[in-house]
Amino acid sequence: ALLLFISHFFSSAVIPDTLTVTSPAQMLSKVEGDTLQLTCEVTRLTSQHTHLSVGWYLRSLEDPSAPPRDLVTLSRDFVLRPGGPYRQRMSSGDLRLDKTSATSYRLTIYKIQPADQGQLYCEASEWIQDPDQSWFPISREQSDKTTVNVQPTDRDFSIQVNTDRRTYTAGEPLELRCNIDAQNIPERFFFVSWVFSSSPVAVVGPDAVPILGSNYVDREAAGLMTVRKESASVHLLKLQRLQQEDSGKYICRVTEREKTLTGDFIDRSKRSRNVQITVAPLKSNMTMSLSSNSSEVLEGEAIQLTCTVRSTIGSLSVLWQWTDRQGSGPAVTIASVDRDGTVRPGPTYRERSSYGDIRSERVRFDTYVLSLFNSFPSDDGQYRCTATEWIQSTPEPDETWQQIEQKSASSTVTVKSVESSFFVSASSRTPSVTFGDSFDLQCIVKPRHNPNVPASVTWRFQQAGGDGHFRDLVTFTRSGTLRWGEQLLGLGTRTTVDHSAANTNFRLSVTQAGRKEAGTYQCVAVLYRRNYDATWAEVANRTSNLLGISVLQPVSKLRVHKSNQSLQFVEDSRVRVNCSVTSQTSPESQHAVLWYARKGEGGDPDELLLKIERSGAFEYGAYAEEERLRSRIQSERLSPRLYGLTLHRAEISDSGTYYCLVEEWLMDPDGAWYRVGHDSSGFTHMLVKRPDLRLQVEESETNITVGAAGSIRLGCSIMSQSSRDSRFSVSWYVVRSGWGDGEDAQQRDCVFSIGHDAVFGNGNCSPIEDPGPTSRLQFERTASDLYSLTIQKARPADAGYYYCHVEEWLLNPRNAWYRLATNNSGVTLVNVLQQTSTLQSVVCSNDSLFYFIFFYPFPIFGILLIAILLVHYKTRSSSKNQEGKNGAPLLWIKEPHLSYSPTCLDPPALSLHPGSVE
Repeated sequence: ALLLFISHFFSSAVIPDTLTVTSPAQMLSKVEGDTLQLTCEVTRLTSQHTHLSVGWYLRSLEDPSAPPRDLVTLSRDFVLRPGGPYRQRMSSGDLRLDKTSATSYRLTIYKIQPADQGQLYCEASEWIQDPDQSWFPISREQSDKTTVNVQPTDRDFSIQVNTDRRTYTAGEPLELRCNIDAQNIPERFFFVSWVFSSSPVAVVGPDAVPILGSNYVDREAAGLMTVRKESASVHLLKLQRLQQEDSGKYICRVTEREKTLTGDFIDRSKRSRNVQITVAPLKSNMTMSLSSNSSEVLEGEAIQLTCTVRSTIGSLSVLWQWTDRQGSGPAVTIASVDRDGTVRPGPTYRERSSYGDIRSERVRFDTYVLSLFNSFPSDDGQYRCTATEWIQSTPEPDETWQQIEQKSASSTVTVKSVESSFFVSASSRTPSVTFGDSFDLQCIVKPRHNPNVPASVTWRFQQAGGDGHFRDLVTFTRSGTLRWGEQLLGLGTRTTVDHSAANTNFRLSVTQAGRKEAGTYQCVAVLYRRNYDATWAEVANRTSNLLGISVLQPVSKLRVHKSNQSLQFVEDSRVRVNCSVTSQTSPESQHAVLWYARKGEGGDPDELLLKIERSGAFEYGAYAEEERLRSRIQSERLSPRLYGLTLHRAEISDSGTYYCLVEEWLMDPDGAWYRVGHDSSGFTHMLVKRPDLRLQVEESETNITVGAAGSIRLGCSIMSQSSRDSRFSVSWYVVRSGWGDGEDAQQRDCVFSIGHDAVFGNGNCSPIEDPGPTSRLQFERTASDLYSLTIQKARPADAGYYYCHVEEWLLNPRNAWYRLATNNSGVTLVNVLQQTSTLQSVVCSNDSLFYFIFFYPFPIFGILLIAILLVHYKTRSSSKNQEGKNGAPLLWIKEPHLSYSPTCLDPPALSLHPGSVE
């Protein structure tokens, strides 16, 4: 034992205390019956194998020194053990301890009670097992305390019975409601008992199933009694058709059954105050009235009689009868309605009722209706409604009924024959219309349409200029269908027919009327009557008045814009003349446009240029062919009402007055085109002229001095031109005599010319110097408006007054060039300095002499030098041979020194220097 104690001591000292128990401290207020949930977190960090036990405890607030009560504990063996007072609540599920995670333990108390009030806390112990298999606690921890206050509910309840009133009349319904006033009713168990004069009526338990008293079982089965739980606190007792025996005291008794903590049941009962109900004997207060839909109806229309009977006591039966207008004849039964709503027709009207012609019904609890849908003249007379009030004396199955009261009401109805008021008339608001317009024809049939007395209506037509016979166009049959005749207006596509809802107005409409729709119209109506056996009989027929319709050609509303204008254009321009239609007769109008030209001021007729048919086809006039306008005129439709004539590459001969003539055409409904009218536009005075002369050449005067053999550069700048399509012919002239002398004294020579076609020498003059490879003239065009001429190797004879002559050319629309304008530039004075002749200049100026002096001598002198050297060599060889023979010396001959100038700056010189003779 000592060793065991020492072992326990050292093991507890070695194992650290790591147990923690946490549960937040709270202040909670609950109401009795609420649910309480608390969570406790228990953790440990020991490495030993230990077990935990967790428990929840309650400490009383009234006696803090008292030991805490054990609610529930989860032992170290994972067994739940409730505290003694809480075993019943745990077995019923009102107390739970759940481990929601590895460290969380949740306490749940359902239907909390005032005894659960106090401080709740969680306590955990950590256990370790000794070698002898016994368990020993090594640590114990408590959580913070949660204070819970439980407010008890009031267990008392009160009862009250309510009713609308205390006094009733026999036959009325009675409703009694028992109201329970208590807290938390849905969770409590109440039994409600109804008692009448100490006799049980019914008992309703918590399951809302009533248990009836023996005297009320049959009454409830007959539907004369209702016991129902309307809500948790309201119970209903309803008695239908009260009787005098139902007078007395009604009591509602309520018993609450409560289960204690020990499982026993306690009943507490209360009763309401007595409710005295008085049922007075039955007294009839029936009132009734009879009305009809109309006091006078036409034959075939419906007769509807409404009998209103107001009664709050018993059941009703109604009898419908007919008698003559004076009421002297016997009353004939039409139909009767029993208490249960069964309708029985009378013998005389049984056959009509079988076909549905007569119907009697109860549309509301107090309203009865008799309907005769197809009235006859024989239905004229008095109609009587007799109402009888009944009450049930005894319930089913041996029920008996007692008559209380009977009342009658009458109404006289007049049925008017339709034949006497039947007539037909035809009318039209537009007896005269124009082509393309619409017209309506109306056939008025009276009286108004009735399905039982319908009419068939036929429109007939006699064409103007025809054979004089009427032919059927269309028939509205009595069944509402259409039947087309042989004569169709507008091929049947432009004719529409309709009728009013009452079938009193039958309309024939014709759209886009033409010649074929002109004539006489007539309306014929036939009246039929439907018998109750579905057979038909013709009653009458009527023919309307004759209605003439004229269809005329419309008056033209064509208007063309008539403002006059004057236009000027430059030749070869694009000219457009517009023709605008400002108004026309119809949106469907089509136009034919004719363009005319007027030349001169004489009485010559206007010339037709072009005609555009309404179909868009073109037709050129003779004048367009003669003046070659066909290839230059163009007509187009710019918009539905705007036409344009375009003249391309206008010529001067095109000047004149232009206008258009517009013809308006319409298609009649039969597809034939006719001309409505025509109108002409205003005049456009057009002047075509050549471009304004704007040619300008630079006129500044300059002086140029060059040496002989120099270059003379002459410029010609065009400052402005008349047209961007202009071409130029440029010529340079030189005046060699004095510029200030008269024109006759001047000698003007053509130096150079280039035509507008860019051909040299094709200008307005012929140059004095022929062109060719040896020509000294060089022509350049550095820009479209800048020309230059260069005279190379100037000579004294080239001196003089130079100027350029410019001609402006244009191509007319007929592709012929014409000269539009000319202009001269300013004068350029050219001086050429003379040069003194020297040997150098003479040599350099002559190519043959230059080559003869400077190039030809070289090969000659080379050959000569070679010959001299060869002679010298041979001579010396022969001298040595001779000297060797006689010893006499040879003579040395020095060659002359040759010098020349390789350039033309110094003339070539030949100098010969004699050498000495040794």
